[in-house]
Amino acid sequence: MRIVLTKGLILNAQSTARDNLAETLFPAGEYQANLTPEGKIEILSSGKCKAKFSFSQFREKLSLGEFVLLES
Repeated sequence: MRIVLTKGLILNAQSTARDNLAETLFPAGEYQANLTPEGKIEILSSGKCKAKFSFSQFREKLSLGEFVLLES
């Protein structure tokens, strides 16, 4: 699926290079998002970092207008 972040957000993200969690800036813009096997929604930032959300967290971000769903 594709989503748009309407404003820059600092999210806890996992780096694929270091395999640890760190706060990462996700600037406003369009991102690819995937459903993970553990039932979370994962937002990918240029292939280096990924932030994961539960469905309830994702719905909350949508309702606040921080995320806009473009394509599912």
